[in-house]
Amino acid sequence: MNPKISIIVPVYKVEPYIRKCVDSILAQTLTDFELILVDDGSPDKCGEICDEYASKDSRVIVVHKENGGLSSARNAGLEKAKGDYIGFVDSDDWIEPDMYELLYDMCIKNNCEIANCTSVIYFKNKTVKNGAHSLTIHDKTQAMKAMLEGKLYDEVVWTKLIKRSLLKEIRFPVGLIYEDTAITYKLIHKSNRICCIGAPKYHYIKRENSTMDHAIKNIRIDGVLIYDEMFKFIEKNYPELRNLVTLKLANSAM
Repeated sequence: MNPKISIIVPVYKVEPYIRKCVDSILAQTLTDFELILVDDGSPDKCGEICDEYASKDSRVIVVHKENGGLSSARNAGLEKAKGDYIGFVDSDDWIEPDMYELLYDMCIKNNCEIANCTSVIYFKNKTVKNGAHSLTIHDKTQAMKAMLEGKLYDEVVWTKLIKRSLLKEIRFPVGLIYEDTAITYKLIHKSNRICCIGAPKYHYIKRENSTMDHAIKNIRIDGVLIYDEMFKFIEKNYPELRNLVTLKLANSAM
């Protein structure tokens, strides 16, 4: 029998953080899940640590692969996943004990394919707690509008629980930054009902020298490519939202 949830964690050069991340997942109040740790060719002891957890908890599955980047690792996890719903956690972050119970119950009770919570983001000099709104349920057009406006929904996958069937033909783009942005709008488009709640259950560490920091410092063109693709998609399927996506495209080029 398949687990309710598959939680995918790409692992690469996070030896100081990985135990806190994995421990927070294994402590979830919803216990019917599989945890897929994808060792993306990490040169430190991360692979050994992953194997250690697998030897102690039957819910832990470890995939060892050559380094291919975040998207490649997440895609490898998706190939293994058997849960009805999929969650993603970055290996240097951690989550509240009831995060996945909350998101799963939101999906089941409200017949939703995607559930969102909010996050606490730790910058070097400040901490930002996002969201304080009550449960909101949208159809895909309402959700798309809210995402483009930056209200209620965000573009990241780590605050979400996603019906696995939505990901059947969708994978993260390998070799590009903004991989979450590249697929979130496509997942919303395939959904009928999406729900969100302003409960900060995910703890995100904004580390210097991260992949995204390098992307910004190097003025990568990935963002423009991703938002241009989004623009064409929205223009075709949601023409009434064209102005909102035009603004995103313009901002990505600045």
